[in-house]
Amino acid sequence: MEHISKKLLAEDASILFVEQLNNISILIKAPINTCKSFIIGCEAEIIIGKDNTLEKPIIHTGIRIFSDMVNPLLLTGSHRYREENHALIKILKSDSCLVGLYNELGILVATGQVVLNSKTKFEAIEMIGSEEYLYYGNFTQEVSDSLDSFDYSIDNSRQFKNPYAIDLMTLGCNFKDWNIVDSHFVGLMEKPQTKIDDIDEGTNLEKYVWFSIESLFPFSIYLNPKFKTNKGDKELTDILAFYDLGIFLIETKGLSVFAQTKDKSMVKKVATLQKHIQKAILQLAGAKENIERGTDFYNSKGEKIDFKRDVIPHCIVLVSELLPFGDWKKIQKEILIAMRDAKIYLNVMDFKKFMTLVKNTKGKKEYLDFYLMQRTERFVEHDSIHLKAVIKR
Repeated sequence: MEHISKKLLAEDASILFVEQLNNISILIKAPINTCKSFIIGCEAEIIIGKDNTLEKPIIHTGIRIFSDMVNPLLLTGSHRYREENHALIKILKSDSCLVGLYNELGILVATGQVVLNSKTKFEAIEMIGSEEYLYYGNFTQEVSDSLDSFDYSIDNSRQFKNPYAIDLMTLGCNFKDWNIVDSHFVGLMEKPQTKIDDIDEGTNLEKYVWFSIESLFPFSIYLNPKFKTNKGDKELTDILAFYDLGIFLIETKGLSVFAQTKDKSMVKKVATLQKHIQKAILQLAGAKENIERGTDFYNSKGEKIDFKRDVIPHCIVLVSELLPFGDWKKIQKEILIAMRDAKIYLNVMDFKKFMTLVKNTKGKKEYLDFYLMQRTERFVEHDSIHLKAVIKR
């Protein structure tokens, strides 16, 4: 089952069918807000595809999650291991099975049960056919093209190179009986704790971000550092990290899932998100001013934090989800103005994109520094907040 662990750590999002110690289960890795939507009862459907155009047919699976009814999230993947198809068939023959929800860090945040539509299950088993005649092997270009065609067959409005239709089967499913996992993170200087159903959703995101880069800055990363004012202690930023050649100031902003009104429109979601980002930009510019002034900062134990201040800091606004809808021109202009006036590097991205950068650092903070500079240059070049990959492979 080594490939399962690798997928949970390496892939941005996925759905996996597994059997371990005679227990069958579905593992779903998704953005944290999607995980929260599952817990409060959003609808979902599992999709199975079989590409019979290949010499050996290959099975693909996906899950469409209606956290937003107009713009559902689709996660898909190919079955390249015999045990995946074996587990899938056993699940289809069962009344129900376990389900595990994993966030962007690959951390288990909740477990539950899933019940699949009875009638469609047997039709899906018939479509899959005999396991021994299916494809097993590497993720070749042919498999990649087949997976693209699976995605295209589900939603033909998406653009792919030379896609073709493959057989599909959609299964209605009911996720229920959620149990929340209490996560404890142990660092060298902090020991935060999180639960995905915590109503203080923004604080939870801070802790996840802190944990994701704590190993890069083992003795120089601080959660919620403070400075003193006439009115008492005030927070500098959510996360401060540094080394000799770089300073990193991070503000996290999470779109509320548990507190929001039911069926909030995408227009309102985008507007709320943009307000959060505008506030974070002002907070980061203020943090830069305090660094320039020589203000003293203190950690959670009240100890003074000393660091080199004569470098241009990386200011990062991290959101749980950067929605690809609406007009972002005003925000993009504000980012450019803030970089010019405050003399900072400023990146706005979601947690998933940030984790992609972190995974590619190879454990070196210098790489994160470089990737963020690269990303800033790419933002200025394209004038778009919705940047794709900036790491050349």
